Amino acid sequence: MERRQFLAAAGLSLAVPTAGCTAPGNATETPAPQRVTVSFSNDSDRALVFTAAAIAAGFGGVELTYADSETETFPDAETVADEPTQAWEQAVTFTPLGDAQRRQFRSTAGSGTGIEFEPMPYGSTVVTAVADPIAESPMWSIGSGTCGAVKEASFEVAVDAAGIVHRSTTCTDTPSA
Repeated sequence: MERRQFLAAAGLSLAVPTAGCTAPGNATETPAPQRVTVSFSNDSDRALVFTAAAIAAGFGGVELTYADSETETFPDAETVADEPTQAWEQAVTFTPLGDAQRRQFRSTAGSGTGIEFEPMPYGSTVVTAVADPIAESPMWSIGSGTCGAVKEASFEVAVDAAGIVHRSTTCTDTPSA
């Protein structure tokens, strides 16, 4: 993926997941549990790395891991935008250093998985990433979103057969069965 495409995808990924779902409020004002789910699917012909983290209040720093297993730590990072774009472009996965729940898995063509995190405070942020560890610029997409003070926050990340990443966010006060 060329840098221009990554930057456009990163910008879109940062904007789209929160569209229509962010509600004003502070996670500490409404501590009731929020059900947070993330589903990933891979219809491409590539083996990809999917990462998701549910974060109550900022990264608390972040560690990026690259294809060669080297890591780089950004101790002052609180959001996706706090690291240089070049660092994200070369990363395969990330780990928030603060209070967060994190899941990562490798996906082959035609596979997917669903994740349900332990209940989170309302307004928690979910960060998702898709990377191809053998690509010259591994990070295909990084995005974050929140649903504010609703009972259920569901995030879906799908990679289609052409390798295009699609994201959607559903925020609801009617929990699914």
